[in-house]
Amino acid sequence: MEINVEIWVALIGATALLIGYLIQRQNELKLKITENKRYAYAEFLKDYTEAVVAIRHDKKLDQVKLDRQRMLARNQLLLYASDNVIKAYDNWAKYTTYTDENPEIEDDNTDVGLFGILLLEIRKDILGKTKLTVEDIINLNLFNRE
Repeated sequence: MEINVEIWVALIGATALLIGYLIQRQNELKLKITENKRYAYAEFLKDYTEAVVAIRHDKKLDQVKLDRQRMLARNQLLLYASDNVIKAYDNWAKYTTYTDENPEIEDDNTDVGLFGILLLEIRKDILGKTKLTVEDIINLNLFNRE
């Protein structure tokens, strides 16, 4: 009977170690994914900001370089972003493509609102929740303050 108790104690100890190891590995994986998300979001926002500032100041853009950067940033989003971020990105991208192809459409800041929704979804994906609203994000748009 003593051997059985010793075996049980060893099995319980080994199981506890295995469970601890698996939990640690899962936490490390979650941390790595979160880091990749932050990088993907930072690259996307950097690319977006550089393009907007250049356009705003009537700078000539290298369309091939711009498209390449945009596609690389989008690819990172597709790999790491939550479903809600991808859906918000898709809505914003479809609208901006539509307005680019139809310049007669009057600017009503719909694109700013859609981009605000995208930013809120990014915040939720990284932080888990946010108390900000789309209006808060729109109010931060420096180009709306002129």
